[in-house]
Amino acid sequence: MDFSGTFEDFQKVVRENGGDIQIMEREVGLDTQMAYMRMSKEIKNNLVPNIVMAGQFELWDDSSRQSKRKKLAAIASLGRPEAIRILQSYQETPDNGLEDWTYLALQECKLIFQASMLDHPPMFISTGLGGRGQQLRFFGAFFSEDGLPLETTRQKVISGEIEYMFDKFGGKLEFLAFSGQFVTFWGLVPIDVSLNEKVQAVIDESNLLGAGLRKDFILTNVKKLTYNELGDILEKIKTGKMTNGESSGEPI
Repeated sequence: MDFSGTFEDFQKVVRENGGDIQIMEREVGLDTQMAYMRMSKEIKNNLVPNIVMAGQFELWDDSSRQSKRKKLAAIASLGRPEAIRILQSYQETPDNGLEDWTYLALQECKLIFQASMLDHPPMFISTGLGGRGQQLRFFGAFFSEDGLPLETTRQKVISGEIEYMFDKFGGKLEFLAFSGQFVTFWGLVPIDVSLNEKVQAVIDESNLLGAGLRKDFILTNVKKLTYNELGDILEKIKTGKMTNGESSGEPI
């Protein structure tokens, strides 16, 4: 699916908000984020602050992880300085499997507190791949046109164009790898940069220099795809189950 229009609408909202934003830096799966938001919403319906604060020590006892998830979401919903300190303390040594949940709880608690203190609190942006400062992290993938492994010469051309793209718009390339017919990369992109056209330009320029890449590409900030997942997508493209416009995008 082509998400370029969606991303442009998102950028417009950011500009209208004065560009005052906070980006979630940690990579947290969208399934976990959605589960947290559902539980947080349910808990707020019957929130009793005194009872929540009195039960804070359950975070450090032998309660089940599900019970602690509820406790973390409840403490976060208070949005108080003391609640922030409790979550920060627990985040130092969270139970195994609750690291991401604790991070989400702490972020929500801080946001609620900011909203209560500021006339115009910053917009909070969360994606599956996170980000840093005023930049979002994106994952991208290219495919060789002939379906054969990309040899060293073609790899040098492609890597040079990708590196140049990130440098040109002030981003940061964090990872670039070649495996058979696949090129995968990810990096940080300024919030005001739309990537679709720039990534397509990388493919066009690389091909002028003999890289032999397909026009189809993957671009997402939801998750880092595995080679098996990329193979499945490529098969759908080849069989016409996914069109060129559906294979690229910038989902938020």
